[in-house]
Formats: sequence, structure tokens, C-alpha cells
Amino acid sequence: MRPIPIPAMRCLASALALFWAISATARPGGPADDQHARLLTGKRRSLIAYAGAGHSFTLEVAHNAKPSDVPGFITIDKQILQATVIPVDKNIDLRSMSEARERDILQKYMEYELDYYRKKLKQRYSNLQKEWMTLQGRQFLVWYFDAPENEKLISRQIYVSTLFDDQVMSLNAPVFRSDDWGKARSLLVKLAGTMKTYDKRVDLAVLRKKL
Repeated sequence: MRPIPIPAMRCLASALALFWAISATARPGGPADDQHARLLTGKRRSLIAYAGAGHSFTLEVAHNAKPSDVPGFITIDKQILQATVIPVDKNIDLRSMSEARERDILQKYMEYELDYYRKKLKQRYSNLQKEWMTLQGRQFLVWYFDAPENEKLISRQIYVSTLFDDQVMSLNAPVFRSDDWGKARSLLVKLAGTMKTYDKRVDLAVLRKKL
């Protein structure tokens, strides 16, 4: 894919701001509750990492990963993506979690995001599809849809979401050309399969020095 010229990049940033507004404003807690995982690069390894108050996770990424020109995004093999941590609705009881219960929560998360996208942002997506995957013993909901017909830059949106303690970790990526969506999906699924979680707050500065 050729580099995106500056004017197009500004348009892209605007388009992405609209698309990701569902992840920034949909939850009752508001945008301040949403957090993005960070890219940590070292001499030997690179990670996408998040450190919460009592839980953390890492994703193993290719060494050529780098911050994107679009704030909050990461570029891997010319594909931009984002890892976002979103609080689960506090009214949901997360105790005694069965596989069926996990699926129900992730399904409701997807539906809530899509409902906000459709009703509040007045955007009409189409061809919604979803699939369930178990990677390293963890359930993931892979879901994607076609962008509105009037959207000139993005053709499809892909999400890979999983329950992470009392939050949802969601990888998401825009697809610019329709024939690139398989590559983008494979990249997100590959990343999801490397997810490691920790029942503590990981010191990201110390972790970076070890890479």
C-alpha cells in the first residue's frame, strides 16, 4: 500500500475518529474510562501492553511495529490497528463465569457498540458477520462489517474482542481496500493468540527495559 498523502491522512484521521467514536463514547462511564494499550519496542522484542490497577496484559507483535501517524494507533506491516480496553457495564455480574456467560457478555458488548453507531452516530453499516474463536484457552468474538457506502476511505471494520477481568479488550482495524480485509483479520487474530494476562499491575517502564 502506498504511503497516504498528508491531506488524505487528515481525512483518514477524521474518518477514524468517527468510526472509533463508538469505542470512545458508547459506555456509560464516558471516554475517560476507555484506555489504549501502548506499544513497547526493544532491541529483541516488541509488545503491545496495558497495565491496569490490578490486571495487565501483553500482546506479542512483529519487531517492525511502530506508532501510526494517526494518534492512538499502531502500524504493523502497513496495517493500522488499535488495542482498546473498555469497562464492562457495572450492572453485569461477572461472578461464576461460564463459557456461555462470557459469550453473552461479548455479544451484548458488540450489540451495544453497533446500536450506538447506528442510532447516535447515524451511520449505516452492512453485512455484519461474527465468529467465535478459542485462542490459548480464551474466548474471542471476531466481528466485522462493511462501512457505509458514502465512506470513501474505509471499506470494512474488523474487531476481535475478549473479556479481560471486568473489561473488554478489543483489537480493531480499518480496512481501506476490500481485498485487504483477510490480511487485516489474520493479523488481529494472530495478535489475539499471543495475549498474556497478569493479575497485577505490570510496570511498563521496567518491562520495556527487558525487551
